[in-house]
Amino acid sequence: MPGAEVEIVWTALSKAWRKAQYEELWLQFRPRGSKDAFEAVEAAVQMANQAVDDAGWGHDVFTAGVSDSDAGPVALMSRAGTEEGVRAWFAAFAQHLETLGKSGRVTAAPEAFFPEWLSSGQVPQQLTAYVSYQTKDLALLDEDEQRRAWHVPKALTAQIADAATSWGRFEGADVYRNIHQIRSKNPDVGAAMAAGVEKFGMAGVTYLRSEPRRFTWASMSPLGRTCYGVMDDTMSWQERLAQVTRAMTAFPSDTDLAFVRHSKALTISWGDLAGARPALPHVKEYHVRYNRHLNRQYIPDAHGIQLLTDAHLEQANDLSDWNITGLGGGKHLVEAKDLQLWYANIDPEPETLAQARADFSGMILTPEIIAKNPPPWR
Repeated sequence: MPGAEVEIVWTALSKAWRKAQYEELWLQFRPRGSKDAFEAVEAAVQMANQAVDDAGWGHDVFTAGVSDSDAGPVALMSRAGTEEGVRAWFAAFAQHLETLGKSGRVTAAPEAFFPEWLSSGQVPQQLTAYVSYQTKDLALLDEDEQRRAWHVPKALTAQIADAATSWGRFEGADVYRNIHQIRSKNPDVGAAMAAGVEKFGMAGVTYLRSEPRRFTWASMSPLGRTCYGVMDDTMSWQERLAQVTRAMTAFPSDTDLAFVRHSKALTISWGDLAGARPALPHVKEYHVRYNRHLNRQYIPDAHGIQLLTDAHLEQANDLSDWNITGLGGGKHLVEAKDLQLWYANIDPEPETLAQARADFSGMILTPEIIAKNPPPWR
């Protein structure tokens, strides 16, 4: 369209590409004039992908995961293999934006940062749901391969990501999407999260408001392990507990294990069990991490709320003092009768924890259990 002009800021793009070791590239279109450019960017991405595919670079260059941000739409070039192909993609992308009447700059996407009150580390531990979703068969992979990726079936991944955004979003929230942290007002980032976790093995979103303080987060990490958390100065612990419990029970038939405990704000992975309170009774966090195959039968510790399988319950000592609700498909929600003893404060009552560990003793992970059940990885 006459008068439309799109500038490609190659110096910034090439610097970001080099920083990513020439494997991928986060790009942003910063429009001039009207900020309504999301649909145009989606269309231009599709046209540019087709153009480089037609030119023979389709295996080397591909972009997807368009999402909004404060300064303009952002997308991930998840395959950025050759400079000639990458430059051709950007040329086709800019040309199509111009034909749609858009002007602006195509540059590297900047990272956004949390406000100081959250990033300073002063926020106390929050109620967090740890969820282990069912994966594809990992037995055919070697140890390094199975640790690096998400491994959850694609259709289920899309459902989990969409449900996470629906669960966490609230009116007036700033939206922070990572791995490359981008701030937006658009809460609909499920597709971008799903694409990100398929590519990198990790992805997440945080919905945040500073006054009054409130944030929710969902973080997906390798081996189908995900964390959901809530902090809200206006909500009681009971309301926050109910919210994280909803997240962890959204897909019971596709879940191997889930539980709620206090953990640091914005917990990104099960690796944070290393510093969570109370400490695990028999093993270290790395024992849990490296023995993913035992999630369906064993738990790292007893908790006030857990989603467990038939195989878990078969190894319990005595659950007569627990509320057990069948969720179908051999899955059960197991809850303490007095949740206040578990979740009103960061640390559960010592007597309560000791009794629970006795009740669940047969299913709590130990070094002996690990030795008897080695992982099936090649």
